[in-house]
This record gives sequence, structure tokens and C-alpha cells, in this order.
Amino acid sequence: MTFYWVWIAAYTAVLLPLAIASLRGWSPRWVGDRSVRAARARGVAACAIYASGLAPAVMGLAGVPDDGMLALRIAAGPCLLLGALALVARTSAAVRRARRTAAKD
Repeated sequence: MTFYWVWIAAYTAVLLPLAIASLRGWSPRWVGDRSVRAARARGVAACAIYASGLAPAVMGLAGVPDDGMLALRIAAGPCLLLGALALVARTSAAVRRARRTAAKD
């Protein structure tokens, strides 16, 4: 039970501030693509990753048996993570494409 609380606290302390900052349009200097659109997409993706990481801990604290909500565990974990990665990849490709067409003009 203590593991779940430590997991929630660490996950919140690390990922949530980055997600909120990205949703507001901020991105660190070392990121190659610093457009606001890409930063906000990264923020949405970070929120999805945050939700997918907290779901098992919250279910464990609620006392949900392992087989009790298998569909929710599957949807909250890998599906949200893959959706977040797809969102970031699609946004990065769109921003790169927009830069290429702007450079040609």
C-alpha cells in the first residue's frame, strides 16, 4: 500500500509540472521543435501518460482485484501510452511539413 502512495507522489511531482508547462506552450531549450502547437501536443500527451501511469496505483488503492477491471487496466495503460506517442509523432510531422513548405515559399 505504501508503494502506491510513493508511486502517485513521485509520478505527480515529476510529470504533472512538465505537462502543465507544455500545455501552456513552454518547451525546454534542448527540444528541437519549440513551436507552441507542438508543445501543447506534448502537454496533452504527458497528461495521457500521467493518467495511464496513475491508473494501476489508484486501482490498487481502491482494492480492485487484478481480474476485476481488466479492460480498464488495458485501456488505461498501453492504449493511452500509444495514443500519446502517436499524437506527438503526428504533431511533430505536421510542424516539420509546415516549416518545409514555408521555407520553399
